[in-house]
Amino acid sequence: MSVSALASAPDTSAWYRQATGYHIWIKSFADSNDEDQVGDIQGIIDRFDYLNDGDPDSGGDLGIDLILLSPFYLSERTSDDPMDNIHGYDVLDYYTVNPRFGDEKTLKSLLELAHQRGVKVLFDFVPGYTSIKHPWFIDSAAGGQKRNWYVWQDQPSNDWQAAWGGGQWHDVWKPHGDRYFYTYFQSAEIADLNLHNPYVRAEMEKVLKYWLDFGFDGARVDGAPYLIEDGPGLQADRAGTFKLLQDYRSIADSYSPAKVLLAETWRPREQVGNYFGDGSNQIHLGLDFNWAWAVTEVVDNIAPDAVADLKRYQRQNFPSGYQMATFLSNHDSYLPRPLTRYEGNANKAFIAAALQILGQGTPMIFYGNELGLKGKPKPDAELRALFNWQDVERQTAKPHSLLSGYRDLLQIRHQYQAITHGSELPVVTRQYGVSSFMRLYQGTGVVILINASSSEQQATLDLMPFFKSAESESLSEDWAHLSLLLGKVKIPAVIDSVTASKVEVARIPPNSVTVLYLGAEPQKLIDGYYPNVVAPTTLPNIQAPALTSLFLRGSMNDWGASLPMSRGDDGLWTIVTQLSHGRYEYKFEVSGQSSWGLNWGDNENDQRGEVDGSNIRLQLAESGCYQFWFDEVTRRYGFQLAEGCD
Repeated sequence: MSVSALASAPDTSAWYRQATGYHIWIKSFADSNDEDQVGDIQGIIDRFDYLNDGDPDSGGDLGIDLILLSPFYLSERTSDDPMDNIHGYDVLDYYTVNPRFGDEKTLKSLLELAHQRGVKVLFDFVPGYTSIKHPWFIDSAAGGQKRNWYVWQDQPSNDWQAAWGGGQWHDVWKPHGDRYFYTYFQSAEIADLNLHNPYVRAEMEKVLKYWLDFGFDGARVDGAPYLIEDGPGLQADRAGTFKLLQDYRSIADSYSPAKVLLAETWRPREQVGNYFGDGSNQIHLGLDFNWAWAVTEVVDNIAPDAVADLKRYQRQNFPSGYQMATFLSNHDSYLPRPLTRYEGNANKAFIAAALQILGQGTPMIFYGNELGLKGKPKPDAELRALFNWQDVERQTAKPHSLLSGYRDLLQIRHQYQAITHGSELPVVTRQYGVSSFMRLYQGTGVVILINASSSEQQATLDLMPFFKSAESESLSEDWAHLSLLLGKVKIPAVIDSVTASKVEVARIPPNSVTVLYLGAEPQKLIDGYYPNVVAPTTLPNIQAPALTSLFLRGSMNDWGASLPMSRGDDGLWTIVTQLSHGRYEYKFEVSGQSSWGLNWGDNENDQRGEVDGSNIRLQLAESGCYQFWFDEVTRRYGFQLAEGCD
């Protein structure tokens, strides 16, 4: 592509293109009463100044102007246990706020406060599935009026696999009574809605309208690629899914001002562009999972051009009007949080943050990443750990903490329109480990230099595109001030169009971020080089409650509470039950109530329970009486054939 084409200013009419987003996991972000360590909506209100204090010049907040909330609906899991992963996707009632998080009045207060401070708020729209405890599913399973509201088969074929490929038929088909229900989520507790059914489609449109009317500025469409399944191997990227997104877009566009649709576009890059339709009739924003991986390759100095190559592909293949939302990690089993991914190297986490905040796209900062909160992808609950507010005070007091670095980057983003409004193109460098790109807008430019190597480097930059861009803006200057905004490098103070292609940047520190400004007026240094970024983050001290009860729950008893276990003096919980030969999935769960609480599954398949782990799978070759046991100290578990069922 030509320089002029790359540098042409994009459409800046939509607020979401310039927004700075923050993804809040309600259960883990802020607890309003500081007693049970379970977050709530009032807690977000109480801590709102941290996100946006209403004063753009204070420097004490993050300057967030877009918030995405995790699901707040009434769900199957609503316990008061701080270790319980209340994820909210197991919906029981789309129109009721989970009382553990608050109520509609409190939610309305949050929206009012956000809007007073110019902050937009999105909710997590879950149109694809519900809990099997939802009244709709109960009616469907019983053959009632909603019998066709879910996806059922008497005996699925072996041709079925996971919606994204791989796996086996029983990963997505779960037994219930004498039939099987489909669950792209691969959970025996969550069932897919039949969105081929016009009554189901109408009901989910009603849900979307309800919360947009309530005052939300838009919605994240959960599991967007998998809303429609047309058969084995035809479970993603279906024409019916794109038609649903067009219907949702029509609803969003019917408001004044229009609402925004952000979608979970977790697909290969060749498929992602399809979710924008013609650029104006499907989603507005797509969560960029491919970008999240590409960033790790840049930061680890594996492929310095990985991000630039991905963005080039998107520009060349996606429809005009597309916009990606970038993230470094999120709540899914996808990537570790940055400080975990980079093995405690906060400088690398800072580099990743610079690529996100200063690069093209709408950044969606996952709560806690700005502090260096740690977490591995499995179990999901570890990615949704509690935010420790004492760490905010601790890092604010340290000039070169990760949080301070985030605030500097966000200040640059808010202060220079080249970041929020400008186009982006790579800047040629001629040095190992160094990558760079330029943001251009109305005769100004911001250059971001990343040294991902472990040694000091230098680079030769080609800044001629800046002058080409200025010329296209009818600006006559053939020279510009080159100012250092962030970093500690050696650069010339003034450049001109004759020498622009030979600008040398010397002494670029290892594992560092450098930000330069190009324009008619010189700019002041925002901050110097971060020689050793620190992220002193700790998790609150959470203790699991003492076990007073334990239940075996699984497909053998429709995940109910009919199998209470008994505790021996040695701390071993046991139960004997009669089972027919066949395949089962189960977990060990504490409360035994209709709403799930603390439970243990097994992600690693190593016979050791993990909080909110994956379902444990069991294949019985023969029928008989089986004893299941669970050790509350070691969390080891197992089963064995028993002599009888007494």
